[in-house]
Amino acid sequence: MKKKRALGRGLESLLPSAPETESVKGVPADVPVGSIDPNPFQPRIDWDDTELSSLAESIRQQGVLQPLVLRKKGKRYQLIAGERRLRASIIAGLETVPAYVREADDRQMMALALIENIQRQDLNPMEKAEAFSRFCSEFSMTQEELGKQVGISRSAVANFQRLMELPETVKTMVRSGKLSMGHGRALLGLPNEESMIRYAKTCLVRGYSVRALEDAVRKGSGKKSAKKKAAVIPEIKRLEKELQRILGTRVFLKDSGGRGKLEVEYSSLDELDRILSILRSRGNSV
Repeated sequence: MKKKRALGRGLESLLPSAPETESVKGVPADVPVGSIDPNPFQPRIDWDDTELSSLAESIRQQGVLQPLVLRKKGKRYQLIAGERRLRASIIAGLETVPAYVREADDRQMMALALIENIQRQDLNPMEKAEAFSRFCSEFSMTQEELGKQVGISRSAVANFQRLMELPETVKTMVRSGKLSMGHGRALLGLPNEESMIRYAKTCLVRGYSVRALEDAVRKGSGKKSAKKKAAVIPEIKRLEKELQRILGTRVFLKDSGGRGKLEVEYSSLDELDRILSILRSRGNSV
């Protein structure tokens, strides 16, 4: 079975081909860690100290197994991919790290940084939301196109991006892991930022699960549970069928104590004209 390729063709077109240097032959250069600056487009904000310490110990024992990717920036280097390895190498006390040096503009730098983190699943939900939003904006990509490139559905991309609608206070809670992505999505059902913040704080104090928060939000926003279905009155059902027979199309009657709505379906303007003609003829015959 063929191994799935990490990048789609759309993103490959953004990445520079390696120059004809030693790195092409599989021999990375040893670059001093003090001459490497971080990637300014790095979407990851939070770093797990325990994880870095564990990686640093592995590097002390076996070295850096996967070279970093850098670009030249004046007399220094700028990191394209591999910041976790660089940080762990510094903790491990390494003076140099193996790295490939490639040509890349700012647009390519951001693409590489985002893809590395997204596909490694190193980002928390809020970082992914920010990364996806920035990526779609910078590269003029639709949610569906981005989803294909990083191997997730369009709806998943949309769900992450919706988190950008949360107030900054709540975003910080999601970013720190105090609230999950599910909690964040539930809070979006509230009408304003003040309510979102209040419910988020209550959620932390009371230890709500996502389901419990959804129920609280539903009650707070005045939405009735979908579990309760209105009873169908036989007379209303009979009238609905009679209207469908007369008009020759689907009809829906929604009754609430003698008041309600009548919905009539039509598939084209011609069909609408036909329905109106029936109603006019019936009105004239009365």
